[in-house]
Amino acid sequence: MLKLLRLKFFSSPTLLLVTLISISLFVYRLGNVSNQEFSWDVLGYYLPLPATFIEADPLLDDKTWVEELNNDKKLSGTLYQVSSTPDGDPMYFFLFGMSFFYSLFFLIGHWFSAILGFTQDGFSEPYQIAVVLGCMIYVAIGLFLIRKILLTYFNEKITGILIVILVFGTNYIHHLTLKNLEPIAVLFMLSSFVLWQTIRWHVDFKFKNLLGIAVGISLMTLVKPSEILFVFVPILWGVFNITSLMQKMRICYQKKYEFLIVFLICAVIFIPQIAYWYTKTGQFIYDSYKNPGVGLDLFSPHILDALLSYRKGWLLYTPVMIFALIGFYFLWVQNRKIFPALFIAFIICFYIVASWTEWWYGAGFSLRPMITYYPLLLIPLGYFIKTILTQNKIWLNGALFSSLAFCVFLNQFQWWQLKNGVLDPYRTTKEYYWATFLKTNVSEADKKLLLVNREIWGKTAFSNKDEYTSKTIIRKNFNELPKGFLESNENQEFALSNRIPFENLTQKDHVWVKMNFKYLAPNNAKISLAVMVDREEGPYGYMTFPLDSCNGKWHEMTIEYLTPEIRNVKDEFKFDFWKENPSNLCIDDFETIIFEKK
Repeated sequence: MLKLLRLKFFSSPTLLLVTLISISLFVYRLGNVSNQEFSWDVLGYYLPLPATFIEADPLLDDKTWVEELNNDKKLSGTLYQVSSTPDGDPMYFFLFGMSFFYSLFFLIGHWFSAILGFTQDGFSEPYQIAVVLGCMIYVAIGLFLIRKILLTYFNEKITGILIVILVFGTNYIHHLTLKNLEPIAVLFMLSSFVLWQTIRWHVDFKFKNLLGIAVGISLMTLVKPSEILFVFVPILWGVFNITSLMQKMRICYQKKYEFLIVFLICAVIFIPQIAYWYTKTGQFIYDSYKNPGVGLDLFSPHILDALLSYRKGWLLYTPVMIFALIGFYFLWVQNRKIFPALFIAFIICFYIVASWTEWWYGAGFSLRPMITYYPLLLIPLGYFIKTILTQNKIWLNGALFSSLAFCVFLNQFQWWQLKNGVLDPYRTTKEYYWATFLKTNVSEADKKLLLVNREIWGKTAFSNKDEYTSKTIIRKNFNELPKGFLESNENQEFALSNRIPFENLTQKDHVWVKMNFKYLAPNNAKISLAVMVDREEGPYGYMTFPLDSCNGKWHEMTIEYLTPEIRNVKDEFKFDFWKENPSNLCIDDFETIIFEKK
């Protein structure tokens, strides 16, 4: 048996390569486990497991324990991971897909926590290590599937080159190691699985491959609903003209009962999620992703930003994929049967990625969601490399490998910069990028070239007023009123409400807003100045500034507010005084000043 394995490894260099890479990634990841593994988005995906097995609250009927957990462990700035039903009751923000993939390793961690004497709270060290290593298994599975896919079209040499480029020359290395608890690791595995099953089904049309396609896409959808668009890959595979389309339709008709069975099996996969939605909301389908500041704007995609922006442009930070896009031409020339499936699916999926208002996708390296489609893009990249190598020209081969080597070097160096705080994951500008290009440290002068700093853990301090110009946009002394000030009686819930379209405030990406005013209110009053940006879906960037007790005297107050990342310039900057209990409120000398970056 050992002899057979040895023969298999050394007769297939790519099998040995993938094995060694997988082992190396496991070791690297194990050496970089932190106590914040279940933080931010990962917390939202993970919540159903401690809720079910530890807190006995599988439906998340009470979010008090989540609030206490977050206060204790500081896992997230705000609990956006808990959404709400139409009646305002708590519910999970994300779908159950990732918790399904975490579940086995959560239970292993739970078991080891008991044996080793750790707290069985779902967040102690055994849980972190078990889930981290479990998700690395998904990473390894994805790599072995990629090898199978590539060997279908290329020889061992080109397949090996492509695997090295994938792992070391793209943002794969960051998100499938240090960030492997995020959905992208599972999505990469599933997209590889669906692509492999698609290839196999179109060879001999076996039921098991059709089932694999359907189950894979169903699980992708449960992890991230927009990934249902990956269905275009199997639908378009092998369709390149009218004749091939008619032939595929005939085959699908002949297999109609198999398709029916597969559809029913997929429906079963969605039952837990649908049952949860119905139990919590009375609706079979419910959009729990309630975040007015972030969403899908299909009619205003950020195509150029997503591709080339210094903030997170995909081709800027993962330049090797330029060759993959060029490779689509060679794919069209050499293998027209699969070109439409790969090209059209890529275009549709990229358009959706670029249509997300937060197109930079948080603190990722390069454009994180594109990793899901690397199994598709490696094929045209392979055709590009294959075409160059078959020219048998030394200078051309030299240019190719020099370019690929530079892309790998740049990717690794910029990844090092990101890990060491030189490359900023949120705020990089063109000026900052070139000021720190290939540098190992950053100066205070360089930092001034970054986008505005938005603190993720709390209120941002306006400490650099000298870099801004100011303009007063509202000044009210109310001298025209009988009492010389504005008086709001206790029956009015809101006072001094104002709305201003953001495009009327500034042409920049943000402004600081400073408000000065005097007020008089009863000591038992619960009154806040509420400031936000508002749109049809609801407010975002919402902040409240509670008014202190006055002790029967006029009180002066100043607040400072940084506008959030603006989804649309037509969204309105809004503020008003909000009275949580019936109270009289008097306001005078109200002034609003905006500060624009010079």
